[in-house]
This record gives sequence, C-alpha cells and structure tokens, in this order.
Amino acid sequence: MDQAEPTQASPQKRTWVIGVIQLVFVIAVIGTAIGLSQALKSGVNNKAPRIAELRGASEITVRIADTETLRFTPEVRLNGTVQAAAEVSVSPQVSGEIKRVSASFRAGAEVKKGALLFEIDRSDYVLAVQRAESEVASARSDLQQLEAEAAIAVKEWEELYPGRAVNELAARIPQIEAAKARLASASANKATAELSLQRTRVTAPTNARVLSSSLDIGQIVAPGQAVGRLVSLDSIELAVPVSIAQLAILDPALGRIAQFQTRGASSDASAAQITRIDASVDARTRLSNLYLEPENRQDLRIGDFVDVSIRSDTIEGAIALPASALAGQARVWVLQDGALASRSITILGERNAGELIVVAPFDLADGVVALPPLEASEGQKVSAREQDSVIIANGGASDASE
Repeated sequence: MDQAEPTQASPQKRTWVIGVIQLVFVIAVIGTAIGLSQALKSGVNNKAPRIAELRGASEITVRIADTETLRFTPEVRLNGTVQAAAEVSVSPQVSGEIKRVSASFRAGAEVKKGALLFEIDRSDYVLAVQRAESEVASARSDLQQLEAEAAIAVKEWEELYPGRAVNELAARIPQIEAAKARLASASANKATAELSLQRTRVTAPTNARVLSSSLDIGQIVAPGQAVGRLVSLDSIELAVPVSIAQLAILDPALGRIAQFQTRGASSDASAAQITRIDASVDARTRLSNLYLEPENRQDLRIGDFVDVSIRSDTIEGAIALPASALAGQARVWVLQDGALASRSITILGERNAGELIVVAPFDLADGVVALPPLEASEGQKVSAREQDSVIIANGGASDASE
C-alpha cells in the first residue's frame, strides 16, 4: 500500500508542469508580438516626415492653365412666375336684389372695359329719381313765382317812392335766395338719385380677367360687399428672383429686353422688358426680384412658371478658364512672384458643357493655377511646373455667348 501512492501522484504532477510550460509559452509569444509591433511603429514614425518638416520642405509645384481672351455676351437664365401688380375687388355701391349676371362674370373669363358684370333691381332707384325730379320742379316753380312777385313789388315801389332805393324785403330778395337754395338742394338730390340709378349697373373698370365671382340672380347685396375679383390685363407682369451676382452682370438692368417662355408651353418665346427692381434683398434667400412687363399678356395665367433669358452687354477681354481652377464660388489662385495670390472673379457663363468658365477681366499676374493646392494660402511659395499646362480649346469662335 505504501509503494502505490507515489505511482498515483506522478501523473498529476506531470499535468501541472505541462500547464505551466504552455502558459509561459503563450506569454512569450504575446510579448514578442508586442515588441515587434512597437519596433515597426517606431521605425515608420522615424521615417515619416512631420507636418512641420513638410511645411519647411521644398516648394509645392503647381500647374499653370492656358487662358483664352475673347468677346463674350453673358446671358443670365432665370425662373419666375406670372403675377398681377394689383387686383380689383368688385363690390356694389348700392344695395338691392341681383336681377342679372353677365355670363362673362365668371372665373377665368375676360371682360372688356365698360362691359356689364351684373345689374341690381332698378325699381326703387327709378322712383327715387322721379321724386327728385318733382322736388326740382316744385323748387323751380316756387323760385319763378317769387321772382315774378318781386318784379311787381319793385315796380310798385318805384311808382310810390320814385328815386329811393328798393327795400330788400319789398323786393323779396331773402325769399328768392331761400328758393334758390331749395332748388339747388333738390337738384343735388336728383343728381344723387340718378347716380345711384347708374350704379345699379356694375361694369368692368378696365380690360380684365375674372379671378372669382360669387353672384347669382336673386341674391341680395349691400354696399361694399365683395362679390368677385378682377385682375387688369395691363397689370399682369413677371416676377423673377435674381441674385446679387446675376444683377451685377445685368447692370444696368432697367429697360433690358428679355425672352421668356411659359414652362411646358409649346409656343415660341415672347419678349418682356424689365421695368422695376426690388429696393431690398430678401434676408433669408439673399435674392431680389426683377419685374418684367410682357408684350403679350393674353395667354398668361396668374401663377404660371416662366423661364427667362436676359442678355447683357458684350464684354471685351473676357477670360476663359478651366473649371478646375475655381477655389470656391468666385475665387481663383494666381502665381505672382513665385507665391500664391487670390483673385475674386465674376463668373459670366460657361462653355464646353461646363468644362470651361468665362469670367470678367482680372489681373492674371504670372498665370492662373489650374488645380489649387488643398491647403493653399496667401503668399505661399510655389513653383510652376514647366510644359505641363492645361490647354483650352478655343472652340473656333471669338465672339461667344452663353
């Protein structure tokens, strides 16, 4: 029994030793991997140039773009809407029952100036005119009678008191003045009654298009009650939003003739003239409005979208550049005395499907950078790459327009 115990403990001891050896091996492998990683990382970092070293290294090489100088007529393309400068609210000036409504006083119809829109029952107003006429006749009769009596009284005064001035009371002067006042009042009442009678017929104040109507026969209306809306054909115009940059290209914009076409229409383009410009810029969109007066308004509907094209004056010495030269929306970099310098530009249009941009004349210095460095800065030292420029195709024409 005493000899069997060592034999049983020996396998357990061997298992424990093997486990320790495996653990040590794993730790050694992990340590070796970490050491190699640190060594490689240190080597890469030592070989990689620091940003400060790059900035102090040799100058950056840039490509210079070939430029083309040309005569260019800018064309600004805009979108706008058809609107009315003012609308007319139709309302009667007298009350009564509607007896007649014109078939043209319906939404979408056009009416001529002076055309009947609707008519109110005239009966009461005809009677009012007749009463006023009788009052005028009565007042005129009273005046005539007083004037006749005054003539007789003056004659008798002169016979009784020759050489003496006629007394005003004897000459019926106060009574005559009162009669004249009554006649004037009756005449004014008659004119008022006749005016009210005329106002029972409501006509179009101008050539207009009916926007809405809410009348029907038998309806009772009151003075000032809105019963429809008209828009004068002469007030139809185009409202076209324009940016400050586009407005600068068109300056002076007033009086310019534009071509426009209703979106989706198959008809040819029509002409319109710029008559007004907004006095302010929208704080949110930074846009103003151009207002154009179209030559032909017949087919225009309020709210229609229109595409507008406006040509500016031809610019001599415009410059064509590759679109890649743009650094932002309106800036390029040029090479000046071996360093970068920024230039603000005014874009006039584009050519070759947007590959080239045409800009207003500006100082090119020693050349325009074809592809600006990502971190370009004012005064940064650069050098031009020789015989590696971006060539611009002339397109064959010297007078270009967009």
